[in-house]
Amino acid sequence: PRAQRQHLEKNYKGGIVQFVEDCIEAVFTKLPLKDNYFWRVYLTGEYTPTCCPEYVREENFERLKVLVDRVQTTTCSVLDFVKQYPERISRFVLLDHMDWLSTSRYPILVQEWQWIVNRAAPNARILWRSGGLETGFVDNVRIDVGGESKLVGELLEYNRELAAELHEKDRVHTYGSFHIADLKL
Repeated sequence: PRAQRQHLEKNYKGGIVQFVEDCIEAVFTKLPLKDNYFWRVYLTGEYTPTCCPEYVREENFERLKVLVDRVQTTTCSVLDFVKQYPERISRFVLLDHMDWLSTSRYPILVQEWQWIVNRAAPNARILWRSGGLETGFVDNVRIDVGGESKLVGELLEYNRELAAELHEKDRVHTYGSFHIADLKL
């Protein structure tokens, strides 16, 4: 998305070209390739029996087969999902879609966070990644909590150490940042 490119051009030393070069260098010099099924499929177009996602491995088929009734497929936005889901949610995996909302669709980002907080179970954990190096736009979202106006950043307790450790090990290695936060209400 344009917002991700613009952020990297402005904030990454050397801009987006250097960012891409650094990402590729990290993938091929700092991370083990033998189990990096992301890059294997990018480069060869296929997995191998030993380099593939766990859900594709033959030894996991029976385990997944008995759990298939627990899988529910939903095709809608995060906002639409949290608005209609009737139960409390303890884990949110938001990936990088908020980058796209942070500029031209900011009102949707605000609504999404309002509903995330509305649906969150106590101590809910939220994780997301971004093409940008930071996501201050998340902290600056203003929502209503119990009749009071609050910034989302006031409600999040970040686990920056764990996020940095896991981001360094990310096998895709094309995102500028990774965040883990617990929601404190």
